[in-house]
Amino acid sequence: LIHLTPFIDEFGVIRVGGRLQQSNLLYQHKHPVILPNKHNITDLIIQGEHKHQWHAGVEQTLAALRKILDTESESGVKSVLRRCVVCRKENARCLNQIMAPLPKNRLVETHAFDNVRIDFAGLLYVKEGRTISKIYICLFTCMATRAIHLEPTSDMTAQNFLAAFRRFISRRGKPSVVHSDNFRTFKLADKYIQDLGPWCGGYWERLVKSVKTALRKVLAKAQVSREELVTILCEIEAPINVRPLTTISDDSSDF
Repeated sequence: LIHLTPFIDEFGVIRVGGRLQQSNLLYQHKHPVILPNKHNITDLIIQGEHKHQWHAGVEQTLAALRKILDTESESGVKSVLRRCVVCRKENARCLNQIMAPLPKNRLVETHAFDNVRIDFAGLLYVKEGRTISKIYICLFTCMATRAIHLEPTSDMTAQNFLAAFRRFISRRGKPSVVHSDNFRTFKLADKYIQDLGPWCGGYWERLVKSVKTALRKVLAKAQVSREELVTILCEIEAPINVRPLTTISDDSSDF
């Protein structure tokens, strides 16, 4: 403490000396009190100032304390604030949900597109002469290999979906199991996800996001013809189907 030129005031309190005796500052600002770290009195003063600052964070509480105390102990302030019941309630983190075991269809080795999930993505617009038409994308994804197959459709009716499904079967083979959400077009699917449980389709929604991201970066606001869109969808399939299936980077923006 020698560098602080301490002295004991008339009440027996150890204070900082310094060279500010002739300034117009308040006495407690010119000569802050020196208190030991990890002491009950120090902790009580920190708690009181923390409440006075309306349960502010470490930096604000520490700045307020420096007006009355000589303290540089950020770790001491953090230790006291971690024990604040009000702050612990407000800053508490939710527990991570324990994930259920993966379904058998996602683990059994089989040929690609033997167990598929289906979903629609869109809406997109294409040029047909002088008119602008709507286009949706029917996404088929393999539950085991996570490969995708994209088929454009004019709308999301059952008739156009069945046409897309026939094209899919002709190219990829007939699947053993078809899963879908509860959309009205898919009422004849083998299995559905549970009602009011959209998270059950998270892994194919993630692939929908990958397709939409690629389309947004490639097309932006450009208007293309239906033939050009079909070509672009085929070109998007290729890099997605050769993406790495295991984690390579810890940065989520790299996926």
